Amino acid sequence: MRSDQLTFFDKNDRERSLFEQPASQLKATTITVTKTIIAPAQQVFDQWLIPVFIGEWMFGPKIQQEKVIHLENEVRKGGGFKFRINRKGLDLLISGELLELEIPKRLTMSWRESTHPDEQSQIIAQFDSLAEKTKLKVSIRLPAKLSNQKESTKKLWTARLKVLAEKCN
Repeated sequence: MRSDQLTFFDKNDRERSLFEQPASQLKATTITVTKTIIAPAQQVFDQWLIPVFIGEWMFGPKIQQEKVIHLENEVRKGGGFKFRINRKGLDLLISGELLELEIPKRLTMSWRESTHPDEQSQIIAQFDSLAEKTKLKVSIRLPAKLSNQKESTKKLWTARLKVLAEKCN
């Protein structure tokens, strides 16, 4: 079939249908951020588990305009966590569960923010020892409805890992 045989379709409609995806056709996406940190894997891993440490690199003014209100974490496979943050004047609850806990090599957790209570992401952190350094690879799986936040999520986690590296050095 030649394009001139499709004259009963509006050309703009054809082009739009080829290049635009309606929200119902969005797909889940995975973002990966890596950082080599000059610290042993156990030290870097601990930063993900202890609430006081989490509040120093994952949230707060070094990352974006926010303040830590309360952090709690039940460190065991299947354990839950709740991070209450005030971000730009809005109280936000981030909660989830530790799905996989292989100390000090791998951590997998679910992640849900109160701004999108029906959407759950997943974060996988892989800690590879390199002598006195740790190669940290973080993969964030965003559900389809949050896939439009891919770039902002990548920037946020890049900033977080930078602060984590500075804290561990």
